[in-house]
Amino acid sequence: MEEVCAMGRPDYKMRVPDGFGKLMVVAPENENMEFVHMEYLRLRAGETAEVGRPDRECGILLMGGDFTASWADQARSIRGRKDAFSGLPHCVYVPAGRSVRVLADTDFEAAIFGTPAEPGGEVGIICPEDIAILDIGENEWEIHGYFVINSEFPAQKLIIGETQIPIGHWCSVPPHSHEKEIPGKESKLEEIYFFKFKPGQGFGFQGVYTDDRSLDEGYIIRTNDVVLVPRGYHPNVAGPGYEMRMFWGMGGTSRYWTPWEDPDHSWIGKNATSPGDCEW
Repeated sequence: MEEVCAMGRPDYKMRVPDGFGKLMVVAPENENMEFVHMEYLRLRAGETAEVGRPDRECGILLMGGDFTASWADQARSIRGRKDAFSGLPHCVYVPAGRSVRVLADTDFEAAIFGTPAEPGGEVGIICPEDIAILDIGENEWEIHGYFVINSEFPAQKLIIGETQIPIGHWCSVPPHSHEKEIPGKESKLEEIYFFKFKPGQGFGFQGVYTDDRSLDEGYIIRTNDVVLVPRGYHPNVAGPGYEMRMFWGMGGTSRYWTPWEDPDHSWIGKNATSPGDCEW
């Protein structure tokens, strides 16, 4: 059953809470999402948090800061990017049934995405040089996609990445969906989007719609906003004057990102690299 606003329309927009610690954003029990949940880590220098769940695998996607990750008899100190707009991230993969202690060596922020999984596997550190980079589109829909945990990484269901959207550019163009499992054509993957803007007061717009328009919503988005994408096409755009970074976690019945483009708009990508050209 979908969460609905007062007018009876689904409301997929949320926001990262203020404050410090490990903050729940989209709970595993959220009625709109079968697979993906999201938490947020905001720690002052010297503070710690434990990340891990018995029945879900998680990825800790660094926004900014230096930290030390400890698990079992191992520890790894990581000098991370300054902020979400300064280069590529580090990410810590935490398998179901394992726990990682995060010590903030400086002020620290990270998004945590997770999906259901069977216990097992090893903690992994993904570094900037490990990330697959994909340049997508052209003209005002040219963007840069960074696939942090993709199908090559030994996770069970989890896919994590981020996208750099230049000033005023569109993302997810042509509009695509991944809500059905159709081998070779489309994979069933839910998604959670998390946004930051530069300068920080920036804004953009996010759409979510289906072919039959039973879902046909638009949201204004700002720094630290979150949009759920349990189904439907989901294009968005950065406002004029503002660069947008979009961080995303996906999970579903497939580990391969095989999007289906809206037939009404697929012509846009015929002469440019589009999401439909890639399978991760």
